[in-house]
Amino acid sequence: MSNVSAKRRVVITGVGAISPYGAGAKLLADNMLAKKSSVKFNAELAGNPDILSHVSSTVPEIDFSYIPRHFRRSMSKMSLFAYAAIKEAVNSAGYETVPEKTSLFLGSTISSMDTWVNFVDKFSKNELNTVKTTVVFQVMNHSPLANVAQAFDIKGPGFGTCCACATGLVNTGLAYLAVASGFSDRALCGGTDEYHPIMTGCFSIMNAASSGFNNNPEKASRPFDKNRDGIVCSEGCGMFFLESLESALKRNVKIYGEIIGFGTNTETKSISHPSTECISECMNIALNSAGLKPSDIDFVNAHATSTLAGDVEESKAIASVFGSDILVNSLKGHIGHTMAASGSLELMAMLDMMERNKIAATLNLDNIDPECSGVRHLTENQDLKINTIMKNSFALGGTNCSLIVKRYE
Repeated sequence: MSNVSAKRRVVITGVGAISPYGAGAKLLADNMLAKKSSVKFNAELAGNPDILSHVSSTVPEIDFSYIPRHFRRSMSKMSLFAYAAIKEAVNSAGYETVPEKTSLFLGSTISSMDTWVNFVDKFSKNELNTVKTTVVFQVMNHSPLANVAQAFDIKGPGFGTCCACATGLVNTGLAYLAVASGFSDRALCGGTDEYHPIMTGCFSIMNAASSGFNNNPEKASRPFDKNRDGIVCSEGCGMFFLESLESALKRNVKIYGEIIGFGTNTETKSISHPSTECISECMNIALNSAGLKPSDIDFVNAHATSTLAGDVEESKAIASVFGSDILVNSLKGHIGHTMAASGSLELMAMLDMMERNKIAATLNLDNIDPECSGVRHLTENQDLKINTIMKNSFALGGTNCSLIVKRYE
């Protein structure tokens, strides 16, 4: 992996986001530094006696009518999110349209659950004759990739990689390798997901969805906190535009950060729980890829979803690699777990905060769990200049991913 990354330096020159704060990448850091939570009470969840968690974090109403209707017809919400995020990323990279020879790396956790539920309802009622032909293009595994490729006329290679909660960061890492190796001249990459109550239901079945703060939703997502009781399901899309440093300098465009290391591996001890050993190995792979020592990393933006087991294992892994002095935060206290979009959205927020030299603390971390106390948790926003960060994403099913990004100067 280090041999591949050494061929061409790769930088991020475009960012685009749809998040529970709304449309726009800048909204992420703005709201996180303002300590604003997007988590709200969900009446539909409360109406289901089998689901104990009654909180979620969803994208506010956005007018997508600017997307041509003949493209919009085959898009579910996750594809609409991706279209908007790609448009912003491309524009922020200095392009009006997606340039030729751009590769696309985009995936989701699952396809549109809302579309599937409606389709199954029609099927069970023998009403398939009322189903529109465009439905199939909303339920394909690579639905977002296919839809935005059509809408933006992206003819380059397309990779619909899906690995649950690690999707956004894995796709960013794969795009980095593609550009670094010369396989791609430039790439759009990230993850997208749309919320459905079934998502919370799935985590509720596993006793991994927050239910103790239904009457105080903004406090429900609390990574590393002693009183955390599970994740808050969310939605959104985060997209990056990557290109070689040489290309970015020629175009004289803003550089948000330089990707210098990528590591990924698969947990095989458990399909549902990450282990300290496997997470540690993943972070070490990223360090080796970048040719760095642990002491070269200034900050770790953790995956930390607010689950009992996951936060402990990640804390211990970070401490085992970096020692007890490393600064750590998680941004899921602010927006919940945006699933496939989490890695790209959270990294995007961190890059903005790095530029401002202001870093958001982990929201709702009121009492650090003693089992998570082996690192330096950021419990208050800080004016802080950091140059090199590691971003972690770990997925149900065992996919681990760590990406290292540094400030470009």
